[in-house]
Amino acid sequence: MNAPARYRTSIAFSNAGHTCTHLCTVLYATAVLHLPQVFGLPYGELLSLSSLGLILFGVAALPAGWLGDRWSVAGVMVVFFIGVGIGTVVTGLADGPEMLFVGLTLIGLFAAIYHPVGIAWIVASARKRGMTLGINAVFGNVGNAVAPVFVGVMIDFVSWRAAFIIPGVLSLLAGIALLFAWRRGWVSDAKTDRMPAPEAADRSAVYRIFVVLTFTMACTGFVYAGLTNTMPKLFEMGLGPELAVSYTEIGLFVGIISGTASASSILGGWLADRFSARAIYFVFWGLQVPLLFVITSLADLPLLVVALLVLSFNLSYSAAENMLIAHYTPIRWRAFAFGARFVLALGAAGITVMLAGWIFDTRGNFEVLYVWFGIAAIGATAACLLLPGRRRPPAFAPAGAAD
Repeated sequence: MNAPARYRTSIAFSNAGHTCTHLCTVLYATAVLHLPQVFGLPYGELLSLSSLGLILFGVAALPAGWLGDRWSVAGVMVVFFIGVGIGTVVTGLADGPEMLFVGLTLIGLFAAIYHPVGIAWIVASARKRGMTLGINAVFGNVGNAVAPVFVGVMIDFVSWRAAFIIPGVLSLLAGIALLFAWRRGWVSDAKTDRMPAPEAADRSAVYRIFVVLTFTMACTGFVYAGLTNTMPKLFEMGLGPELAVSYTEIGLFVGIISGTASASSILGGWLADRFSARAIYFVFWGLQVPLLFVITSLADLPLLVVALLVLSFNLSYSAAENMLIAHYTPIRWRAFAFGARFVLALGAAGITVMLAGWIFDTRGNFEVLYVWFGIAAIGATAACLLLPGRRRPPAFAPAGAAD
């Protein structure tokens, strides 16, 4: 297989991995609406069972990135698919909260591999990074969109267990397929960039950018994880009987919001090829601030519209983030750098879910939680001003078709 075909195959597997990551890590957010009836425990306590897995989803990204740099990106991605598949199947077979905890923890542990390793793979394989990263983000959001609909249908018409076992088996099959492709040389194990970026002109900006991104990514993880994990419950409480009366309908609305919001990732990729990360960050973080303070007071159609806008704005700057990291990090350390970046971003998710469960069981709503989301958005908006302000981002690749 020639080099361009290997790059395309690598991108295809990485895109599939992004879908798998977001699908399997958010299945539980909808399933937990039903599980109090199964296990006789309150919603908040059951929701908190996923917290360690979500913390590991962030914390384990650092060693996963190190392993990808030192061993093999493709090989580590095989481990990702197989590990996530095993964890998801274990969750579906759970006969009590202890086994649920084990399965959800395994999902988070192995899902941690994707963002540092899979995105580094994409960056090395792409010709036009901004658009390719934007398209990759859409694949992740497809997982977010499909998961709640699939879970709702499985609960209403089959079994909540099928909602985990079926995706788990598919992930195992994807891992076997990637192992075969890797052994046959059909994927490119990134050692050099397909389209090398020009040298960074200002190396003194590296530490400043890393500090800013560490803070803003922690805010992103806090807000994004909170929104995606509480949105099913928000819709269950806020949508009247004329809109949602079953798990399938709740899941459908969550899926529509997530799927529609994914278009903003492509817009963000297009913008990242043309404008500074500072401008992209500042605008889209700032737009979230007022919406986060009012969302819990809304119902029916206004609730759906505001949820769509918040999620869309939250997804619009990921390509700019990834291009900054790629530009200021040599390829031999890139997966490790992405891992360091995602430690706080994704690790914040576990703390967010634990906090959300405690707040809901204590107060019966998420009002206080979303006030904290709004405060985090204000902090991130201010931090954006410390990023470099050049008109075109440094990792702008030569013109060419996006893969």
